[in-house]
Amino acid sequence: MTARVIAVSNRKGGTSKTTTAVNLAAALGGHGARVLMVDLDSQGHAGLGFGICAAPKDTTVHDHFQDPATPLAAGIRRSAFANVDVLPANRSFAGVTTATPPLGLARALAPLAAAYDAIIIDTSPSADALLVSALAAADYVIVPTLLHHLAVDGVGQFARSYFRVAAGLNPRLRGLSLLPVQVDLRVTMQRETRARSPRASERDGCSPGSGQILPSPKRSNSNNP
Repeated sequence: MTARVIAVSNRKGGTSKTTTAVNLAAALGGHGARVLMVDLDSQGHAGLGFGICAAPKDTTVHDHFQDPATPLAAGIRRSAFANVDVLPANRSFAGVTTATPPLGLARALAPLAAAYDAIIIDTSPSADALLVSALAAADYVIVPTLLHHLAVDGVGQFARSYFRVAAGLNPRLRGLSLLPVQVDLRVTMQRETRARSPRASERDGCSPGSGQILPSPKRSNSNNP
């Protein structure tokens, strides 16, 4: 059985995206699943979460975007966490320097899939070729988000990229899950944002699978926290 590929993504930074990816990988590994953590964010924090940082001449996932013929297996490092391997980032990566097909990363990861139960891709908060490549390689996407109107707007921007890739490049991309983080329902704005979740929308007769972007919440009482 080949690995299921899970991208952890959002267009907005500061939404605990890397924290989610690292903890998901560690939890799956702790339950016996073989996991490959792919650090596609050039900050390299997912790799650092497992104590791994690539040296200047080490193979990284970003090498694929400079030379698509690079065998990514050469960059895989075993972590100290049970069943978790890491394909680290190039923290000096300055952007794509060569024409890379949108499905190139999916093809590069395919030879690795048989060795793992899950491949988790931590992406950067952008809409560049790396995000498109991650979505084109993924089976599922987790979108960590704050319950805040600006974060919801970022989810809306991300969802447009998601549906474009799912409709054109990657018909296997079937699952999109929103993950609220740093939740404090004593805050009015968080309660209002949560009430506008896809589940609430579904109760009103709108399927989350339709691709509808929910409107940003407005605070009903500015005197409340």
